[in-house]
Amino acid sequence: MSENSPVVAVAHFVLKEKHKAKGAEFEKAYLKYKEAVAAKDGLLRTALLRGIKEPDNFVILTWWRDADAHRTVVGDWQFFTAVSSRFVYLAAITSVHGPVLAGENAANGLGELAVPSADAAVALTTFTLREGADQQAFEGSFLGHLSFVKGHEGFLGHQLVHSNRETGAYVNIGWWSGPQAYLPVLQSPEMAADAKTMAVHAEVKGGLYKAVVDSARTEVASV
Repeated sequence: MSENSPVVAVAHFVLKEKHKAKGAEFEKAYLKYKEAVAAKDGLLRTALLRGIKEPDNFVILTWWRDADAHRTVVGDWQFFTAVSSRFVYLAAITSVHGPVLAGENAANGLGELAVPSADAAVALTTFTLREGADQQAFEGSFLGHLSFVKGHEGFLGHQLVHSNRETGAYVNIGWWSGPQAYLPVLQSPEMAADAKTMAVHAEVKGGLYKAVVDSARTEVASV
């Protein structure tokens, strides 16, 4: 992927034990972050996700025009101390970000749908390649799985993000009309078979989230 490819920053947070009851405070800190990044050159969109079954889990997704726009912001120490340090105080963080490898309308991550409704769900799946696994074989298995998923009502779009920090790490961001659309697919025999195939190549972890704030939806709704 070139340096001009769109970048999706994926930051996963789990509230620290002493701050488990401070989910509302984390959401408030995100609003400050959202306001701050809105003024940055190259920002395309940002969203805050919160775990449906694990409400102490949060994910911040930030879409950037390119890697340079992303680096300019994350490398700004003043920005970190003024905005992002609150996240680190409240929660433990892991981050994966990189160029989009698959999906329609890569910059917005919504396939052919312009903006999802407020009750949309996001299935976030992390893949870590096993030692000796072939990267192209994994990507082929994933795209085969995607052809099955795309055929289901309620599937809105996806992005497969390849980490530019760890070559063997991927995150898939799958948008669904709601949990009721995704769960039958998750529990299907076909999904189990696909998961078994991909498990040969990678360790797989996933979770289902709701979009607490989505700048694309908020901005469209205010028009």
